[in-house]
Amino acid sequence: MLAFQEKRQMLRRAIYIFFTITSALLMTGCNSFLVSETEINQEVEKLLAEPQSNQISLLVEGNALDIDLVVKKADVDLTARDGGLVLVDLDTNLEGVLTAFGQKISISASVEPSFESGVRIEEDRLYLTSPRITEVKVQGTSFTDKMLSSALGSVHGELEKALVKYFDTHPVYILNHSPFEKTAASLVKDIIIKEDTIELSIF
Repeated sequence: MLAFQEKRQMLRRAIYIFFTITSALLMTGCNSFLVSETEINQEVEKLLAEPQSNQISLLVEGNALDIDLVVKKADVDLTARDGGLVLVDLDTNLEGVLTAFGQKISISASVEPSFESGVRIEEDRLYLTSPRITEVKVQGTSFTDKMLSSALGSVHGELEKALVKYFDTHPVYILNHSPFEKTAASLVKDIIIKEDTIELSIF
């Protein structure tokens, strides 16, 4: 009985917070809120530090390239260019096997893919969507590094698909930093990427 009463009180409190915030927004004429580039980068750093799978797997047909990229760092830049884009530079460790000249070669390298994408919201989470690779850097000057760079350059489509799969399950921002954010997340109707900020329209 006590547990039931506690649940009712929690539900009433949640409903009260929801209507209080909604009413305040309506009264002030506020119909959107902003998430800054700095806040997103801080969130990404925090999420990458959590125990989770930060691995992007890529297996090219015929096993010519079977690699895993472990994401160490991601730098997010928001721009209003071309209607609004999220520009991302990843820093990854690559491990895997490259098949060349009829031989399987074990490879290990530092790889930095750069891409641009849109953003979508699902429940209280912001996800990157439709990433398009603009550049892939392989740090190193050895013959194997050069072969890897050439191989990655020829499989942009497959690498983009791997990025889609990764960012479909790894958010870049969670709207849970305040009661306002938590409530407003369920009211978002549109997302506008501006210079250094994302504007979330709620009415």
